[in-house]
Amino acid sequence: MRRNINKIVALAIGISVMSGSIMPVFAADTAQSTTTTVAANANVQTQVNGKPVLTLDDAIKAAISISDSLALDEQKISYQDKTNDLNKKKDDFNNVDSDKENYDNNTADNSLNKLKQQRDFDEDILTYKVTNKYNDIVTSQMKIDKAAKELEIKNTELDDTKFKESLGMTITIDLKSTELEIQNLQNTQKASKNTLKDAEDSFKVLTGKDVTQYSLEQDVKFEQLKIDGSVDEYLDNVIDSYLKYSEQLVKLNKDYYDNNYENDNNITSTDMEDAESAAESATKPTEPSDANTNFTSYEKYEEDLDTYNTTKEKYTGILSSRLTYLSTKLSNYETETSLNENKKTYKDNLKSYYTNLLTSEDNINYYKKNIEIDNEKLSNYKFKYDLGMITESDYNTQVESCMQDDIDLRNEIINYNKLKEDVQKPWIAFSSSNS
Repeated sequence: MRRNINKIVALAIGISVMSGSIMPVFAADTAQSTTTTVAANANVQTQVNGKPVLTLDDAIKAAISISDSLALDEQKISYQDKTNDLNKKKDDFNNVDSDKENYDNNTADNSLNKLKQQRDFDEDILTYKVTNKYNDIVTSQMKIDKAAKELEIKNTELDDTKFKESLGMTITIDLKSTELEIQNLQNTQKASKNTLKDAEDSFKVLTGKDVTQYSLEQDVKFEQLKIDGSVDEYLDNVIDSYLKYSEQLVKLNKDYYDNNYENDNNITSTDMEDAESAAESATKPTEPSDANTNFTSYEKYEEDLDTYNTTKEKYTGILSSRLTYLSTKLSNYETETSLNENKKTYKDNLKSYYTNLLTSEDNINYYKKNIEIDNEKLSNYKFKYDLGMITESDYNTQVESCMQDDIDLRNEIINYNKLKEDVQKPWIAFSSSNS
């Protein structure tokens, strides 16, 4: 029996009690991705339990390679590049003025750069999703293992309770209570298995990998986000990076459609008033009705008619151009205002994420200290059990508590990493496709 208990110690807690170490804590503490499930004597194994190891990096690469969204991004970039070349040739052929040519070229470059930026954003979002699914699978499996340990403990308690009942040392309600607890644990285990299955299916859609055919790394990195200087300044910079090309486009439009645009295109208020006056005073010529009218007279009529129509068309043309100009100016103001309001909203949200990040960091430190204490408790429980001072169920309960510590710490590190990504890359936090 002692040999079996020693096996439980080695399997359930995977620690050196004398050194007081437990891998999820110190893997996080060193801020390194130490893969305890696949590393031995500093040589990384290619298989664990007969299955090849699928690292998180490999999963991300697989997802990127089959992503329709990223493939579409590449197509958009390619077609935008071709469109820009054709528009440049069009401007050259039409011999547009230098202001228009510069505006068109700068706008084209902005459109292309924004598409490239969006491709990078989409890759970050995909990486974020794959990472979350990967971690969900590992955590779900840990919860299933923990539930199995709890069931083992409760089944032992049930046997003890039945034995006590046969001796008249307990009452039926105690037996029913233990049986109900077992049922609840079975339900929990079933729910965890269903959650795991959903995560595996979702992971396969993202990566094309059937995760049941692989072993996964269990450790997660914990690297504290350190901001040099003002937090406000840091957040402003990441938001500016996020909105860089949107802001550039607003500036391009504002600069191009400035007050000089009216003068250069002859659509000022004065131009409009002059055209209106000319149109109102213009008189439509009367077509000669005499069949014997000479050619010169009829030619004069056609010239007068062209002048009349041109005068009218000039006025309607200026009206149309000025309406378009005013509408464009208003649109530019609206876009700029919306952009500024979005920046304020993003800033408020990022501040909340950063506050939550600090709270999560405190929680991580708490869980790490709690693990140290529970490790010491486990060491004491092991000593007491070896001396026959406590039961096997008492000892296993403490083992189960250590398993929960691992899960709690892991979940908090994952939460921290998510918040850190949100703060560092607001395009992840504010993406409509990210859920």
